[in-house]
Amino acid sequence: MVIEKRILPTWEWLWGSAETGARGAATEFLIATLVLIVLGLLLGLLVSIFRYGPARGWKSYLLVLRQAPRDLLGISPRRVIGLAGLAVREALRRRIWVALLLFFVVLMFASWNLAPNSEQPAVIYLNFVLTAATYIMLPVAVFTAAFSLPQDIKNHTIYTVVTKPVRPSEIILGRVIGFSLVATVLLAAMGLSSYVFVVRGLSHSHQLEKGDLVSETHRGRIIRDTGETSLDDRHRHEVDIEAGGFFPEIEFAESGRITRVGDSARTAGLRVGDRITVIDGTPFSSENVGRAIRTLAGTARSEVALEITRRGEKLRIDAPRAILETFTETNRGHKHRIVARDSNDPAEPRQYTLGAAEGMFLARVPQYGSLRFRDSKGDPKDSRTWKFNEQGVNIGKIFSYRSYIRGNTLAAAIWTFDNLTPEKYPDGFDLDVNIRVYRSYIGKIDAPIVGSIFVRNPETGKRTREQIFSGKDFTIDQMHIARKAWSMDDELVDLFADGLVTPDGRMEVWISCVNPGQYFGMAEADVYIRADDASFTLNFLKGFLGITMQVILVTALAVFFSTFLSGPVSTLISFTTVLLAFNKDFLQRLANSVLYPEMLKQTVSYKRVYGGGPLESLYRLVLQLNITGELEENMLTSSLKAIDLFIMQIIAMVLHLLPDFEQFLEVQYLSHGYNIPWDMLIQHFFSVLSFLVTTYVLGYFVLKSRELAR
Repeated sequence: MVIEKRILPTWEWLWGSAETGARGAATEFLIATLVLIVLGLLLGLLVSIFRYGPARGWKSYLLVLRQAPRDLLGISPRRVIGLAGLAVREALRRRIWVALLLFFVVLMFASWNLAPNSEQPAVIYLNFVLTAATYIMLPVAVFTAAFSLPQDIKNHTIYTVVTKPVRPSEIILGRVIGFSLVATVLLAAMGLSSYVFVVRGLSHSHQLEKGDLVSETHRGRIIRDTGETSLDDRHRHEVDIEAGGFFPEIEFAESGRITRVGDSARTAGLRVGDRITVIDGTPFSSENVGRAIRTLAGTARSEVALEITRRGEKLRIDAPRAILETFTETNRGHKHRIVARDSNDPAEPRQYTLGAAEGMFLARVPQYGSLRFRDSKGDPKDSRTWKFNEQGVNIGKIFSYRSYIRGNTLAAAIWTFDNLTPEKYPDGFDLDVNIRVYRSYIGKIDAPIVGSIFVRNPETGKRTREQIFSGKDFTIDQMHIARKAWSMDDELVDLFADGLVTPDGRMEVWISCVNPGQYFGMAEADVYIRADDASFTLNFLKGFLGITMQVILVTALAVFFSTFLSGPVSTLISFTTVLLAFNKDFLQRLANSVLYPEMLKQTVSYKRVYGGGPLESLYRLVLQLNITGELEENMLTSSLKAIDLFIMQIIAMVLHLLPDFEQFLEVQYLSHGYNIPWDMLIQHFFSVLSFLVTTYVLGYFVLKSRELAR
């Protein structure tokens, strides 16, 4: 899974982009506010005149408008805190804490059948706890807030408050703060228990013994040991240990200074602080650290000659190769570190130690690039004949989010990355590649499709050799582009110093499909450069912070609806609003597909909704017509389209007033191992704040009008 929706920088999201001409959220908020003010003033005047008559109604209307600035802006923090405390006690009297007990019960029994044989158990665990917390807290917030004010009005307990010097605005604000505070405390407890549940539930290790491995020989020499780990947590891991991958039990810096010494190296005479000068007759320097590491490797119990300096004295020590560190094969979305140790005594068996699971709990920080495609026609050796397009080949799918390139042709997908610096990527680039595969002929269905990848300077055309990889559906392949790579001239070149990255930090990544007749599917977010991972714990906290903002938003809406509706009706309206808000993106695409069908036909990447509006869709369903075919033009179809057009105009206007719950994508980010950007949380905060202000002002006027009615 990749995150397909780009998160805009907060400033661009707030004020818009001059390049694209898109309006910012602040502009949208101001327009919606002006529309609501005009409609609210007109509606308030009509209600007041209808209730009291023209003269008294106009007088009452002006009185409310004169009092509004003082009531909305002159609130007393002490009274608001007191009313919030009353709301907290009311929520506790209604046993809102039962939601927490319910969540605990769900966690207690969830692990029995949760992801027993899943390939990605961490994804399922994280999805489960976040979804459970959301689906438990949203209804609780609605019921608590929606029934509070109508119940007080019905029981006349509200009169003990309004007869005191308390403004209606303070009543609204106090209830929103009080109910939100209780919900936040409950979510904090849910988040802590969820973190323990996920980490402890997926924590495990494996055992590996010498008898679990089979030695593979070549010309009488053991070249590797292969086998499987023990069966733990319903799975095993394949193990491949290279016989020539053992090292002395030391760690050293680029200067050659030894920073850590294990038992076998200490027995041989090495000490922390020694500086390595020669390895097996080869002088050591900071420029050839990679070569030195390769020289240190060898078979177990063999020795490597080290020349060191200690307090100005030169020494020669034969260090035994006694330790090997590697990883198991990835299974169920994780792997384990293997440490193999050989003692100096050949009679003692080799000891294997496996670490905890790694790779389950990630917070990837992707750097995305822009995507274009090279056409399959042209001369491979003459770049002047190459043609580039914004889209690749369409293989016949309706939703063309991804474009495809054909194998064994000149076609290629090209990502251009900006702002690359040696300080940010000192060791090269880690790429995450998520490729879709389309097979024009089946063959072996689970066989991978071969692809190639290389990096290129977009200005000079200088490039590296191709690396071969295997592409599989729904699998994120991790690839490393080393800082020093082989060029087409068989030279080992530095990506930054030797011109593979432009002076302003741009670089291209080219991917092609090798197998003839097969296709690779690409989208812009499918390939990205992976920076250093962020903290998973902090990412988990961000996920629950997003849920908290959703609950606060729903609480504010429910309190607003309760100012003029009964408890059951305000609950129903609140749930309807939440349901529509969770599907706002689909409804917007549906409205745009009906309102602007001809314009969207030119936008290949837009996810259109086919089949027309509600009446046209019903017509197609009854007659069993294809959703993409053109309807026969007659009086009936023209009437249906005209009515759908009118309905979609109304829906489009209503959608501007709805909160977009689909923007709260923390569940997808967290469960699939992506860092939740702070820009996203800041944008969510501003969205929630805008609805809090709106519901606060509208709720005040509604409650004020009900006060005048008595």
